[in-house]
Amino acid sequence: MAQETLFKILSRQPWWVSLLVAIGLFWIAYAVFPPVAPFIPVPFVLLAVYFAVKQWGKGTPSDVGKHLETLRGMAWEEFSALVVEAYRKRGYAVLPSERRGYDFRLTKDGQVILLQCRRWKVNQVGAAPVRELAEAVALSEAFRGICLAAGDFSQPARKLAVDEPVSLVAGADLIELVGEPGKRPWWSPG
Repeated sequence: MAQETLFKILSRQPWWVSLLVAIGLFWIAYAVFPPVAPFIPVPFVLLAVYFAVKQWGKGTPSDVGKHLETLRGMAWEEFSALVVEAYRKRGYAVLPSERRGYDFRLTKDGQVILLQCRRWKVNQVGAAPVRELAEAVALSEAFRGICLAAGDFSQPARKLAVDEPVSLVAGADLIELVGEPGKRPWWSPG
């Protein structure tokens, strides 16, 4: 199981939580040893700024919900073209699937990643598609697999992904990957 770090915990919180931690640490340090108090919270202030910028780019939860509904309403051809374009802009060579268990084969810097997005419209993806992707990764000797969903992943699917070379991408992370539907992504040239 992956170790839970303070950075991981704070990354899942609103940006201002890191700022509150910084303020709390300042006052604790000030009470114990005032000369170092201004330096103790600096890393947490920087984290708060980083998280604020990252969270600002994702939009509000209601915006994410609207964008996910737009993605769910797309035809497979339109959605898959959007996903393929997103990975190509990130430098991956993208080929269609040769076998069961995945939809696209991504290659970059000699590493192969299998991408599965077949059940992207469902509200919750179970463990079976994640297991199928993990088996495809093992059979093709790929580096890892990525499973995309416009919904969420069940707890058994998340638990399985922890033990397998599979990453789960859903919700705000999916919107960050493909950009706002109908709008040019921020990383797109021109």
